[in-house]
Amino acid sequence: MEVSFGSFQVAVLMAFLFVTMALVTIFVVVARQSSRNVAFETVTDTGYRLRRAWLAFLVLLLGSGVVLSLFFLPFPGDSKATATVNVSGGLFYWSMNPETIPVGSEVSFDVTSADVNHGLGIYDPDGVLMGSVQAMPGYHNQLDLTFDKPGTYMMACLEYCGFKHHDMMKEFEVTQ
Repeated sequence: MEVSFGSFQVAVLMAFLFVTMALVTIFVVVARQSSRNVAFETVTDTGYRLRRAWLAFLVLLLGSGVVLSLFFLPFPGDSKATATVNVSGGLFYWSMNPETIPVGSEVSFDVTSADVNHGLGIYDPDGVLMGSVQAMPGYHNQLDLTFDKPGTYMMACLEYCGFKHHDMMKEFEVTQ
């Protein structure tokens, strides 16, 4: 199911506006009717009826939101990656295989750690963080990135892992 992000945003905006207008209408009606005296039993009966309808509305709204959002979550196996790069972190180094990536590649980084938890951050040649993922011993986490421009990229540790944490960086090349 391919849905453009822009059309999804418009649909969410329209739903939000509809709910907002409905709430404003309800508040205006209630405010206009609040000036007359009404028997207590009538107020409680109306309140219980409205409470049931409001609960049903919220359950429907939240339930449909949860169901619809499942289509937009990244699931393992949904990767469009054309290459896999194995990355392992250790005190205080990153190892990467292969060490060069062709420009335009959609890469899946398979990330693990040899000793303690590390946070792998990948920065583009301009120093902008492209993505991050945890590197944990005994686990393999996946980070999917697309490399559109050639240059020297940087891997850095984003989780304090020891006294030489600040030196835990590795450069790699994205080539033409």
